[in-house]
Amino acid sequence: MSASNDTTSRLPGYDPVWRGLHWVTAFLVISVLVVIEVKGELPKGELRRQLMSWHKQAGVAVFLLIGMRLWWRHTHRAPAIVPPLSDAMQRLAGLAHFGLYALMIVLPVLGVLFQQARGNEVVFLGWTLPWILNDTSAIHYAKPMKSVHEWLGNAMIWLVGLHVASALFHHWIRRDNTLVRMLKVRRS
Repeated sequence: MSASNDTTSRLPGYDPVWRGLHWVTAFLVISVLVVIEVKGELPKGELRRQLMSWHKQAGVAVFLLIGMRLWWRHTHRAPAIVPPLSDAMQRLAGLAHFGLYALMIVLPVLGVLFQQARGNEVVFLGWTLPWILNDTSAIHYAKPMKSVHEWLGNAMIWLVGLHVASALFHHWIRRDNTLVRMLKVRRS
């Protein structure tokens, strides 16, 4: 291990709550994306229905976790990136994070609205979510909402890929502590 990597590994990382929220959200987002892609390749049947159920459950869970993540982010300071980012890199990172958070809010909301516009209940862990769309004319909006949901889902795939690629770039090329901060396990 080089001296700079040894120094980087000793810098403070995110606290366990921040890391836990990040990795649980990451698992759910990636599983939502993978499940919906796999579901599209399957014939209609029980497995396809189960995958769709997981997609909905995980989507609502992501929405709920984002509220916790935003609160935690607001009340806790992120550890510094060493060496510091340029202003341009900070702006790009901020824009990418804004896009990820926005999509993790908008996609589940749009998914619930789309399902309700079609007249379907949305159930999360056995609880039926409150109806937002009570007007029967909402069925006319179901198809456009589904199209926007799918388009934004594809944008999420690209943003997640960019997020992962950026973390690897920071670790292997730039050799800063961006990735290490989120992987850090504190030793006693």
